[in-house]
Formats: sequence, C-alpha cells, structure tokens
Amino acid sequence: MDYIPAKTIVTQVKKHNWFGIDYNMNIYRGCSHGCIYCDSRSLCYKIENFDTIRAKQDALRIIRDDLLKKRKRGVVATGAMSDPYNPLEKEYKLTRNALELLNAYRFGVAIATKSDLICRDINILKDIQVHSPVLVKMTITTDNDNLCEIIEPKAPLSSERFSAVKN
Repeated sequence: MDYIPAKTIVTQVKKHNWFGIDYNMNIYRGCSHGCIYCDSRSLCYKIENFDTIRAKQDALRIIRDDLLKKRKRGVVATGAMSDPYNPLEKEYKLTRNALELLNAYRFGVAIATKSDLICRDINILKDIQVHSPVLVKMTITTDNDNLCEIIEPKAPLSSERFSAVKN
C-alpha cells in the first residue's frame, strides 16, 4: 500500500450539525470502485490517480491525537471521499482500528460505504451505540447485479450489500 503524509485526520465540519455530524475522518484517499457517477473523482478535488487507494501515514496515531484534542465529543463521519471499507481494509484494518479509538474516546460514528465488509465490525458499532449515535449509510444504486457491474464495476454487488443491510 502507498502512504501519503497527513497532519490531521479528524476535522471539524464547517457547518454545525451538517447531516448530524460534528467531524469528518478520511483514513484513505482514492477509491477503487470505479462508479460512473462518482463526483469525488472530479478534477476540482485535485486527487491524482483517484482509482489508487492510499492510506494516510501513521493514521491511527494521528486519529488518537486528534480525538484527544477535541473539546467536545460528537459524531465522526467517514466515507465521503473514499470508501472506508475498500479492498485494502480487509488486510490493513485501519477503519476497524479507528472505530476502536472512537469507541474508547466515546465518539459516535456515521459511515458511508458500499461494502459488506462493514459486517466484520458490527460488534464495535454495537459497543459505540451504547454511548453514542451510530449511523450506517449503505449505497445501493440498483437491485440488478448485472447493472451494478456496469455502473459500479469494482464495488461489491448489490446483492451482497442487501445481505449486509439485513445484518
């Protein structure tokens, strides 16, 4: 995996209560789903090689330090610019470990994903839910796996996402 430098990862949102979140957190940069409708690959974001997933160097230490500096606990969103459950997450578990930090420091979480890999972390999400809000947003653009393969060629199939929602 390629790593990119980062000074901070958990940042305050500009508008308070924007979609019910207080902070944003993107551990990864880029996305490999190849969705034809993705606005994150727009040139305005200036992300080179958007289809290549890179992780932020020393991400877990930075996240821990960022959380310790927050005066107010709140809901931390992830998944806006890069799916936190991309294929590399299966091996590197940066999102899982970040969720453990959110739980330890008593922050809530809002996750946007297209991956059924989120099911792996249901136990941590349930732990967070004891003290803070948990919101999981699963994007499913079609109920047709063949069409899914056309418009989201490298994302998990819609049928896999429907199964994840049932969990």
